Amino acid sequence: MTSTTFLPFIGVVLGGLVSTLAQYSLGRASERAEVRRSSRERAEARRNERVAHLVDFLSAVQEAERVAVDRYHHRLADEQWQDRAKQSIDRMWVAQKTIHMLCASEVNEAARRLAYDVQDVIRKGPDDPEEPQDEKVWACIRPSRRAFLDVVRDHLE
Repeated sequence: MTSTTFLPFIGVVLGGLVSTLAQYSLGRASERAEVRRSSRERAEARRNERVAHLVDFLSAVQEAERVAVDRYHHRLADEQWQDRAKQSIDRMWVAQKTIHMLCASEVNEAARRLAYDVQDVIRKGPDDPEEPQDEKVWACIRPSRRAFLDVVRDHLE
């Protein structure tokens, strides 16, 4: 008689245990999925932040290139140009420092090389004094710009 009352009790205990284990397992799986989702979202947000700062740096470099072209192709050197040159160089270096903080060392080194080349062409001009100077300004910057873009592309993939 005890076995008749004892068997249902064992069934109830086993059923409760299986149910508890299933709920625990599902809860852990849900937590792991949430952690993975959260991690992916953080990684995507960081990538988007890096991309925004890289674009800002390229924009600053582009403005500095225009300053160099204005100086050596359009022969501008007045006080307004000098102010613009200082501002564009400062903005470019601030953007480069942001890249230093957020990106890998390879990206930072490529950005530094590009910033130095742009700064040098603004201050010293192209090596060749022959016309057209705009193309010579771009030729001075092109190798380091290409290297920067290649490193960034490889790093973002």
